[in-house]
Amino acid sequence: MHPAGRVLLRSRQGTDMTASFPEIRAAALAQLPADTGLDGELVVWEHGRLAFERLRQRLAQRGRGAAEGAAQWPAHYVVFDLPSRMTGRFTCAG
Repeated sequence: MHPAGRVLLRSRQGTDMTASFPEIRAAALAQLPADTGLDGELVVWEHGRLAFERLRQRLAQRGRGAAEGAAQWPAHYVVFDLPSRMTGRFTCAG
């Protein structure tokens, strides 16, 4: 999250995915302090299992379609690493 309150979700290739996941953006704005960076993975669950096809479908949606997708197939963000503000090093979850 940027200091000005802007959330950016980026893929490994650097593609901006923020518009496809409004529920993740809203959660980040509500729960994280400014200037926070996280490294993790977006996942979508279906019947107790990871649903990669639903995640792909969500990636293609923007605007109203993204909001509808969030209601039907909500995404979750699993955090792997949290950069330390003091040292710039990563704190690993494992």
